[in-house]
Parts: sequence; structure tokens; C-alpha cells
Amino acid sequence: MIKGSQLIGRAVIDMEAAERLGKIKEIIVQRDGERVAGFVVVHGETIVATGGKRRMIPASAVHSIGPDAMTVRGSAMQELAELDNLPRMSDIIGHKMVTQSGRLLGVIDDMLINRADGTIIGFVVGEGVRSKLENMFNPRRSRIHGYVRAEANLHVGKDLIVVPDDALIEGEPAVHEGDQKPPIAKTDEADSHGWDERASAESSRPSIWTRRTDTSAPTRSETPAQPRLKSETARPVENYRPAEEAKVETSQPNREDEAIATAPNDDSHP
Repeated sequence: MIKGSQLIGRAVIDMEAAERLGKIKEIIVQRDGERVAGFVVVHGETIVATGGKRRMIPASAVHSIGPDAMTVRGSAMQELAELDNLPRMSDIIGHKMVTQSGRLLGVIDDMLINRADGTIIGFVVGEGVRSKLENMFNPRRSRIHGYVRAEANLHVGKDLIVVPDDALIEGEPAVHEGDQKPPIAKTDEADSHGWDERASAESSRPSIWTRRTDTSAPTRSETPAQPRLKSETARPVENYRPAEEAKVETSQPNREDEAIATAPNDDSHP
């Protein structure tokens, strides 16, 4: 297994062209949360994370994830438009997890990935800012270490996830960076089929993850209606000008009548 945070910033090499494509910027996940769908790779990005060339590499093009770089097959790097609409790992990080029995586990701090085929194994339980502050004043406060199994029956909301009571695997996840795989990872990777075969596999459950930018979509759809409202209200404004002119015309005889009415009064007094 490998943490998703350990892949961010890792070099990406096209092993067929012997070319460095850039570094991993984001991890794209399937909506069912079962596996990695691809990677957002940037090349030439500045220190302040601006500029550079951005491309999306599908999981089917990945050959291997090593300790220093991820190797891909350039011939399999076709651009897939649907990758841009899929959620990222950053959309998953920060969700609070609560068990069905009402136990607060913490927040999703990271993601565990099977480096052999891109399967998502689980979501690491972390501490939010509030929990970290409470631990500073109460060091004896119990903490939860472990991860929630990704294949469990998760009910995902906007900021909260309800997980089954048996979905938590307590203990520090066994993550290894070297070429030798730990015993726990051998069991997970014994049934792996490679990145290309796993990426083409059909989903076994409905979508649970969405991009956080999707929540603002209804607001964006209302903006095109504003120009139509302005154009509709502009028509009465155009018709309002003759009404003003008519008022001026009708007000002028009134002033003349007042002048005529006051004229005899002036003549009556020498």
C-alpha cells in the first residue's frame, strides 16, 4: 500500500519515450470510490503553483509506481474528457466519519492505494483542528488510529460520512516505500490485475463521491437568466419617457391658468 499524499509531487516518466512528463498534482478517483481513475500531472509549474502545462493521465496508462517515480506508457495516454468531471482526492479529504452506532472516528486525512493496480484500500482516520487542540490540553485523551475500508457500505454526505461499525481497521496502516513489499501488502496485491485491467473493470456499486465544485452548479445556472430579466424590464423604461413628456405637457396649462388667475388681482390694486 501507499498513501495518496506520498504520490503528490512524484515524478512521472514516459518509459517508452524516456521523457519526464512532470509531477503528480492531483489524484483522480472513481465516483464509486473503489479505485484510482487517473492523475493530474503538471510540468513547468512555478513555486507558487502557477503556470506550467497540465495534462490528465488515465489509470490504464500507468505501468508501475516506484519509490522515486511513476512510469507510464505514452502510447496509452489518450485524453479522456470524463476524467475532468470525476472527483479528486482533495474532494475526499476533510470529511468527518461517524459510525452507525454514533462514534466519531475523526476526519479523512489520507487515502490508501494498492500500488500494484490502483485499487483504493481505505481512508486514513485523522484529526481535525479541534481534536488537535483538545489533545494539547488533554494528552490522555483517547485517539483513533487506523483506516476505514473503502469497500464498506459508506453513506457519504456533503461533509459527513456514516460508516458501518466494522469498517474501521484500527492500528497504523502498513505503508511501504521500498522495493520490498510488506506481508500485509502481499495479500492485497496477490489478486491484483494491473492498472490497465483494473481501470477497465466495471463498477460494483453506485456513485458515492462527487466534486465539491458540483454543489455550486445550480447557482451558476441561474446567472444566464439575469440578462433576460434586465431586457424585459427595459421595455417599460423605454415606454416611460413619453409618460414624463405627457406630464410636462399637462403641467404647462396649469401654470398658465395660475398666471391668468393672478393677473386680475394685480390690476385691482393701483
